[in-house]
Formats: sequence, structure tokens, C-alpha cells
Amino acid sequence: MRIGMRVSNIYDMNVKTYVLKLARAAEEGEKLFLLLESGSRFHSTQVLPDKSDVPSNFSLKLRKHVRTKRLEAVRQLGVDRIVDFVFGSGEVAGNIVLTDSKYEVLTLLRSHRDDDKGFAVMARHPYPMQHVRLRKSITFTELQQACEEAEPGAVLKSECHFKCDI
Repeated sequence: MRIGMRVSNIYDMNVKTYVLKLARAAEEGEKLFLLLESGSRFHSTQVLPDKSDVPSNFSLKLRKHVRTKRLEAVRQLGVDRIVDFVFGSGEVAGNIVLTDSKYEVLTLLRSHRDDDKGFAVMARHPYPMQHVRLRKSITFTELQQACEEAEPGAVLKSECHFKCDI
């Protein structure tokens, strides 16, 4: 099991055994399966055991909350047989949002909701401009020049933050 791998899917073998498929970036092609048996064991394996044809409600719920998340940490809590698997988003996934002139969302790649901060980015809703972090304006020429001078894949930081993949 490797920290930094992402959950690409979750399967159930039976009512107490689940398998998380973990994978690295596509170009690296590394993958492994994390078998979790409630009350007994957990371990990684290179082979996916026989799985149920139809995922259980619990598997579907796990998929909803954990799929695509990065495995950030694994730790034992105290001296108990409790293992804490920490999943996070890691890098920001990004989004593409098309709005009209009044910033009402016409369509978007991924809907996003943050109830704690009180906003949602969803189709046919106003884009939450009050949550936009303002930064110094940069011209296209300045951006182009910065990207030309940077190493491929470099993150450029000063008053602005861009990733150059040109």
C-alpha cells in the first residue's frame, strides 16, 4: 500500500469484506488492491478476488465519498485494532464552468457544494462570486512570457498562480 495513490473503485466480496482499487497516475500504470475484512484483517494484493455482481449500498456509499480521493495517511489509533485511513483530495481537481453575462452557470464539468461555507457551483445557479479570491490582473502577454521562460510543468507563482503545460 502506497501513500499518494488514488482510489479508482471499491468492490464488496461479501457483507464484511471490501476491496479498494488504488492506482497511481495513468502514465505510471501502478495499481494494487487493498482488501479490508471487518474485524479480521487488511492487506494489499496484486489480484482482485472474486467480487459481487451487484455492489452493496455500503459500497455505493463508499464510492460516492472516497472514489478519486488520494490516500493521504494510514495509522493505528492508540493500541486498539483500529486503523485510520485518511483520504483527501490532494491536488485540486479543477473545473470548467460556462456562465452567461450575469454569471449564472449554464453548464459545468463538475458540480460542487460546500455547505459549511454556504455555496454551491451548480447548473442554473448563480456562480458564487463572493467566494472568488481576487488577485492582481495579468495580461495574456505576461502569462505567455512567464510560461515560455518556465521549465515544462513548472508552477509559476508571484502575484498569480498558473500551471504551464504549453
